[in-house]
Amino acid sequence: MNNPAATPRLDFARLMRAAEGLTQWRSIVLGFSTLTVAGLLGAAGGYLAQSLGGTGGALIGLVLGILALVLVASGYSGAGVMLMDRAKGMAPRSMMDALVFGLLCLPKFIAFAFVLAILFGALALAGALVYLVCKIPGVGPLLLFIAHPIMVLAAALVFTVVTWVAFPLFTPAVWDGRSFKESLSIVYAVARTRLLQVVVLLLALYVLASVILGLVASAMVPGYMFMTNLATGILDSGGAISMFSIFGGGISGHAYALGLASALLVAAAMTLMLQVFIMGINLVYLSATEGLDTSHTEAQIEKHMQQAKQKAREAQERARAASDRARAVPQHAMAAAGTQVGASAMQVVPAAPACPGCGTTINADDIFCGSCGHKLK
Repeated sequence: MNNPAATPRLDFARLMRAAEGLTQWRSIVLGFSTLTVAGLLGAAGGYLAQSLGGTGGALIGLVLGILALVLVASGYSGAGVMLMDRAKGMAPRSMMDALVFGLLCLPKFIAFAFVLAILFGALALAGALVYLVCKIPGVGPLLLFIAHPIMVLAAALVFTVVTWVAFPLFTPAVWDGRSFKESLSIVYAVARTRLLQVVVLLLALYVLASVILGLVASAMVPGYMFMTNLATGILDSGGAISMFSIFGGGISGHAYALGLASALLVAAAMTLMLQVFIMGINLVYLSATEGLDTSHTEAQIEKHMQQAKQKAREAQERARAASDRARAVPQHAMAAAGTQVGASAMQVVPAAPACPGCGTTINADDIFCGSCGHKLK
């Protein structure tokens, strides 16, 4: 069995393959097209929200905005799936299959976001409890002097793990077809045993991506500035700013066309850079998980999940029992009140008068008993 703590080899030559992302035209088309369509959906949502106004317009704008976000996330997730196939030396799947698979990955990403929210909430709660203890008069400053560096280091460790391990490894694990629990176990195992190696590989990836970004920017920015100034100079002698008032003070069609074209160029540049980064984190994931045995980690996660479920069930049962007791108290109170009222009524109502001679019930105004003739008054 492979040793889960075995140190992976820092294969920087393998990481250089991140530049292959620029050659994968199908994943580029998928990311760019979904980003473009999402931009059109967002623009349509904003236009409809402003035109219709009110709650209906805001609701339509919100729905179209959510659809745009889902489309972008699915598109780039699908691109990540295709680049994962390439990183593993496999033939990349079709764009439609990758898009559908990327859409199915979104629930796992949302669930992972909830896990991170719980982690940061637990960190904040622990810090709040520690600092509350530090409010003790007398020894409080001494406790704060000791506890504050420890809490800072703990928070720094958590943020390092989340930034350098959680995000860069969980997403490729999902693109690799692993389940949510398997992806979590990979993140936990790598953070526990291979944190330094992953950080070094990611630093090298960021350096490589920065170099490629500089090369792309050195070509795109001068070309954009040169041709944009040339276009605005020909279309309007006043320059780019006055293009917004060519036709009677409104935004001209040329200005709209220039703005949309610029947005497409930005989307294309963003897609190219994300291709390099996504390909790179896939390669880092493959390097970090090479020879990694996660069976023990999965067993620990399963144990923790079962314990959490058991505690949740116990808390639910305690809450149900407390609710039953709370409902039972008014019923007992009403029953006790009814008993007291009945007893009081029995005490208040006087007994009917009786003949002292024979004990027969008589009326209060009778002079003689109707049964035995005894004189009552």
